[in-house]
Amino acid sequence: MIRTLGSRAIILGFLATAALSAVTLGALTQARADDPGKANRYPYDPVCSWGRIADGRGMMVRCMKQSEAEALLAGAAPSPTATPAPAPSSSDGPPGPDEEPPDVGKLTMDVGPVKVDSGTLPLALKKLQAPSDRYLECVEKHGGVTKADGEVQVRFLVRERGRAEGAVVKLRRAVSEKAAACIADVVDRRFVGHPDVPIVGATLIVKFSKAAR
Repeated sequence: MIRTLGSRAIILGFLATAALSAVTLGALTQARADDPGKANRYPYDPVCSWGRIADGRGMMVRCMKQSEAEALLAGAAPSPTATPAPAPSSSDGPPGPDEEPPDVGKLTMDVGPVKVDSGTLPLALKKLQAPSDRYLECVEKHGGVTKADGEVQVRFLVRERGRAEGAVVKLRRAVSEKAAACIADVVDRRFVGHPDVPIVGATLIVKFSKAAR
């Protein structure tokens, strides 16, 4: 009697499971027939909505992007790491045959005078004229002179050891900020002679002219 009841329970359970599977399959089939777009959601990926990219050894590398999935469906798979090459810039490399070089012109330069607040610095002008080529290089490297004439004034202090200290740009005209700062760096800490007072302020004036071509 017990065996008969147990057998009947097993048979009834099997029939119930089969019926439930048939109902589920029928619902899925009807969903696909009613709306073909719903078929794409069965089965679905709860982690990667647009699919996965694997490494060929069963390991997921990352989730796909929507654009990549759409490209695959269209028959063309773009490289996920490919980036378009930047367009060539006219400022990179030498000018082409139809491209004019920047109009910096040939520069001439006058170094001096050196204006001292009080007392004298008799060696200052000669010492500050020595690196003239570096002043010129500063301007040519950082944009040249934007007008026919340019000027940079560098302010500094001189103590008993005779070196320019704390050189800063006091004035710049028709030259870039970088060019003027470069000139001040050349002046800074340069020996300019011993002052006849404990401390003195001074200003170096450097003028540039762009020669006509």
